Amino acid sequence: MELTNFINIINKSITSNEGKGYLVGGFIRDTLVKRSPKDIDIIIKGPKSAILPEIVSSTGVTAIFNDSRNDITKLTLSEPLVDTQISEIDIKFIEEEINANLSLRDFSINAMALDLSHYSTNYSHQDLIDPFAGIKDIQTKTIRIINASVFVDNPIRLLRAIRLASSLRFNIHPQTARQIKQDSHLILSIPPEGVGIEFLQILSNNNAKTHIEILDRLSLLEHVIPELALTKGVTQPREHYWDVWNHNLHCLDHAEKLMLGHQNSPIYSMSPWTKELEDHFNQLFSTTHTRGTHLKLASLLHDIAKPNTKTVEDSGRTRFPDHEHVGADMSSVILKRLKMENVTINYVSTLITHHLRPHHMQQGVLEPTRKAIYRYFNELKSEGIDVLFLHLADYLSAKGPQLTISDWATRAKMMSHVIDTHSEQVSEVYKTPMLINGNDLMTEFNIEPGPILGRLLADINEQHALGNVNTTSEAIDHARQILNNIQGQQ
Repeated sequence: MELTNFINIINKSITSNEGKGYLVGGFIRDTLVKRSPKDIDIIIKGPKSAILPEIVSSTGVTAIFNDSRNDITKLTLSEPLVDTQISEIDIKFIEEEINANLSLRDFSINAMALDLSHYSTNYSHQDLIDPFAGIKDIQTKTIRIINASVFVDNPIRLLRAIRLASSLRFNIHPQTARQIKQDSHLILSIPPEGVGIEFLQILSNNNAKTHIEILDRLSLLEHVIPELALTKGVTQPREHYWDVWNHNLHCLDHAEKLMLGHQNSPIYSMSPWTKELEDHFNQLFSTTHTRGTHLKLASLLHDIAKPNTKTVEDSGRTRFPDHEHVGADMSSVILKRLKMENVTINYVSTLITHHLRPHHMQQGVLEPTRKAIYRYFNELKSEGIDVLFLHLADYLSAKGPQLTISDWATRAKMMSHVIDTHSEQVSEVYKTPMLINGNDLMTEFNIEPGPILGRLLADINEQHALGNVNTTSEAIDHARQILNNIQGQQ
């Protein structure tokens, strides 16, 4: 069903029961900024008992959910409306007039309404009910509250303001910014999962560094992740241009830009980037966020433990012993506090734990060996790619304005070599059938399931990926050699 026909059907159900319906909120805002709306918000003044059943029966709704806390009925369609992403409709029945309802909303750009009878795909601005100058604020790209009690009424709006600014690329009105800072303590009353949801949404948008800085400037970040505030002013060895706070922020920024591709940039055009890498970071990783958003989160937190682990030796040398493991534990505490998904917590912990590993893998060698690369990916699996990109972002952030193109070119080339070698090894394994399995080995050598069998299989797989074992006969010979070595050690 097309959107216009769908809205006309709903409007007929309303008007035939002497009601009045309005499109409101995000639907109006998104159409005005030329974004595809993801859902429809409708306000209805009229008898719910008569109107709602008629809407359900006439629109092909497959599910109904009553959000009693917000007095909203959520309808789900069997499939999205034609040429849209819309498959959900939020309906709220009101007794007050529409202007009174709009006055209860948060920002001017969300406080506009359109009579359903006036809807068409090219409706006029003159048809909008706009008591708080939302059209003007959209034209000037401004996030502005409609009254001073907006955040007291619903503190989640503190974070929503920054999230909207980041997703729409709008600016926050100075008076609204002052009100956010004044009311920032109210964030402590928000359920932590709500804070976590909004925070990840902010990170998921481009220019995340800018909006993390806004969260900090408006005294919100100290309530979301107070551990980050402790990194301010923590100096680092001369190998690092920034203090820990700015280093984390710039690492976030570089991670984001590395995932945007080459961008005709003399820096980012040297980094590895392929369609496969783009797909890797764009894949949905948790329930609602991509792997790329998770990498940005890990980048922001990767040195979170440096204030806790900093030592200054008698020689004056500054060190942060074991900060990667302490940081992994700290990140888990932080993300559990924000009620994030286990897949998110485990991912960030893994990346922080291993973020120094690419540096260690290439120390003292022109390039890592094929065996080192195999073992790296065999342990880290698909997160191995993400750790490499975190390493690149970490390196760029550490050098800051002192980055030399030649050193960066060497670093980026080495990471490309690691990724290309891994791709070759994966291809080599998958283009040939399995050489031997556990049952084959147990029969051949009369051994039982256990650690020795696991070691044999792991070693054969490794040698196969390295091109040293290519037939079943060679796999058996290799297993026999390992068993002889084990027996010789006993």
